[in-house]
Amino acid sequence: MKNNRGWIMPVALGAALVVLLVGALLIYNHFEGKIGGGAASTSTETTATASADTTATSPTEGAETTGQAAAAEGDTGIPGVANTATQSVPDFTMTDANGTALTLSGFRGLPTIMNFWASWCPPCREELDAFQKMYDTYGTSVNFIMLNVGGQGDTVASVKKFCADRGYTFPVYFGEGSDATTLFGVTGIPETVFLDAYGHSYGKVVGGMPESMLAKAMVLLTKK
Repeated sequence: MKNNRGWIMPVALGAALVVLLVGALLIYNHFEGKIGGGAASTSTETTATASADTTATSPTEGAETTGQAAAAEGDTGIPGVANTATQSVPDFTMTDANGTALTLSGFRGLPTIMNFWASWCPPCREELDAFQKMYDTYGTSVNFIMLNVGGQGDTVASVKKFCADRGYTFPVYFGEGSDATTLFGVTGIPETVFLDAYGHSYGKVVGGMPESMLAKAMVLLTKK
């Protein structure tokens, strides 16, 4: 009987060892899952943040590239406008407030600033005060062609009233029905084109301009 009980102790020890090993394995797998899940979560968040940063900085990088391009053209401080007028522009016919027909080429002899605008266009209206200030200062040395493109209720009579009510004295011309917007590739307004006294273009600004930018343009047009 004593000899029969001799095997019990080794078997019990072996069973205890197996239980310990199984328990350790289960605990290891449990914590490994948590660590692995946390690492995966951290990786995902970093990628999302990196993607957001890339998206957010792309427009800034584009703006810097535009600035560098403008600097290469002559550092005028006006994106899209060079320091030298070299581009030929097409001629077209417009009418003044009295219905008299005029051609763009007829303005040669003085530098010219030509603004495509409409009274129903909010960014157009926002820059008109600045155009009036520039006209008050440079109106005798620069041609101002404030070219109304019409549409949405703008007529000769309504535009004249719009300007009179706001005290605008710059000359307004009318291009509705002409091919001016097509010839100059205008797809949205306001758009402003800068020409030297020979009718060559320095370039153009698409969209509204702050007064400071318009002032730089006037200095460019009147440089000797």
